[in-house]
Amino acid sequence: MSVDEVDPGKGDPAGIARLARVRREKHDDLGLGRHRLESCLRWAATEWRAEAGSAFCDSGELLVAEFAALMDAVELHGVVLEAYGLEVGDIALVQRLLERRRVEVATALRRTSDSLLVLEAEEAASPLSGSDLRDVERQALRRGEQADHDELAGVGRRWAELVERRDAADSACIEGLYAAAAGDFLAAAVEVRESTTPEEALRRLDGLSVVELALLFGENALLAVLIAQASPEAVREWWDSLARVRPLQGDGLSAAQQALVLAVPWLIGNLDGVPPLVRIKANAVTAAGQVAENQHVIDDIARHPLHDPQARELIAELERENAYLRDAAAVPPRVQLYTYDRARDRIVEMLGEWPGVGVPERVYTYVPGTSAQMKDFWKTGAGLQDFTRRLMQDDGMDSVAFVYKDGRFPGGGDQVFPAEGKGLVAALAQANSSPFAREAGERLAAFRAGLDAGGSAPGSPPPRTIGIGHSWGTSNIVASEVAGAHWDHVVSLAGAGAVPEWSGSPDTEYDSFRYDDALGVVQATGIVYRHRNPQYLSEFEQHEYESDADRAMGWDSPAWLRAAALLTNHALIATDSRQNDQVIRDVLKELREVDPR
Repeated sequence: MSVDEVDPGKGDPAGIARLARVRREKHDDLGLGRHRLESCLRWAATEWRAEAGSAFCDSGELLVAEFAALMDAVELHGVVLEAYGLEVGDIALVQRLLERRRVEVATALRRTSDSLLVLEAEEAASPLSGSDLRDVERQALRRGEQADHDELAGVGRRWAELVERRDAADSACIEGLYAAAAGDFLAAAVEVRESTTPEEALRRLDGLSVVELALLFGENALLAVLIAQASPEAVREWWDSLARVRPLQGDGLSAAQQALVLAVPWLIGNLDGVPPLVRIKANAVTAAGQVAENQHVIDDIARHPLHDPQARELIAELERENAYLRDAAAVPPRVQLYTYDRARDRIVEMLGEWPGVGVPERVYTYVPGTSAQMKDFWKTGAGLQDFTRRLMQDDGMDSVAFVYKDGRFPGGGDQVFPAEGKGLVAALAQANSSPFAREAGERLAAFRAGLDAGGSAPGSPPPRTIGIGHSWGTSNIVASEVAGAHWDHVVSLAGAGAVPEWSGSPDTEYDSFRYDDALGVVQATGIVYRHRNPQYLSEFEQHEYESDADRAMGWDSPAWLRAAALLTNHALIATDSRQNDQVIRDVLKELREVDPR
């Protein structure tokens, strides 16, 4: 396209002016919002006497700063758009004058050309009449023709200058709008995107606001993938660096740390190496968002008649989940989520209080068995948390427990919610699969490495680490040892088996607790891990028990009653039931003998 074909005056100056006015109105609205937020913060600082009030004030201060940044950006938008509209209007006016002059000159040029053609035709018809006069007239017409050509060229040059002027106006407007919207954000975003290592990307997040961080990760889906590749030790060093020589808020976080917790809670809440209490804060934010999403689904279903039993059950399940997540989002949290990624079937709940300074004396990690699902964490009745909660209650130590389900367990379906299962046969096949156990063991080893780095405290001895596995959970724990994890004590509760390459660590104590149960009957055949089961492995000290169901069994009891007892016993070993008191006492006794602290 030639310059002459470009339309430098295109656009609607009046419309641009309206946009500028809207920006000024939005600036006023933001100012009112900021004023109301500041009023709420002043009230909360004096009247809200609770930890929740301090959290509100700390996060509110960040939002006040965001309001200020947005107000500055919107105000500059108005100035930029107003100037742009005036310039576009002036360019359009000059363009119209040039177009008019071009038409006038072109018309005059056509007339001159037509006159020359007539003159030349007359000369051809009468070559000897009035030759001198015709020469004078011809010269005058040619001078006029040249003048018109010169003026058209001048109009073309001024048109090209107008095109350049419009390009400059567009560039200035774009630069002004981006500068207003992001400040140094664009340069920082480019730097982060150009990072070649996770550590480099982490360093470049420092200094970005809540809004900037949210925009950055929203536009760069692979950034979180890169950062997740950082070692837990590098993450912990980076996290601590964000608070060095900086003022801390009431919750013990610097403004930079708090911005990350609010902007990308799904990242910080699941990033190995971040301290446990920070991960719990971040996952509280994620849990609050999930509650809102679940409520939207509930409201949408409730708009239609609930004749479908599945729809009613879906609402009931969502309400149970929301009750659990509201406890996670409470201040202080009544449920502490160390890991929470609903879409990827990841949840780890922490029981007990992680010290603000130092580390616990003992850390339990409880891994449930086959077919464990996220909904088991919030179901009514006996829960996955019961066994370790009872240990913590009775151990007389400063202890913390993690109830662990990171990713699919055997029998878990592709759909996380509503929960989906693969059926008993498929579940048992996965539970008996060494490759499945190895993959799960790598995730558990990564969890341990992340907790070791994130939970460490200078000058404090590391806590004693206890891995407790029920059924397939034992396979997960011993597979994590193959992947590099170290446990001070491994407790098997009716454990399934060990991958072929596993051998016990000389620095680890191993204990197997079991009733006569359904899994043990199948293990006796060699089908499950080919006799590499805790009750047959020399590394494990054996503890066998008789349940109330066993004692009630007579020699003539029907087979169905014996089968029911075997199934009941398999679940009983991992409960805090009164019938299981002796097992719990003996577990604590073994822990005290090996770990006398």
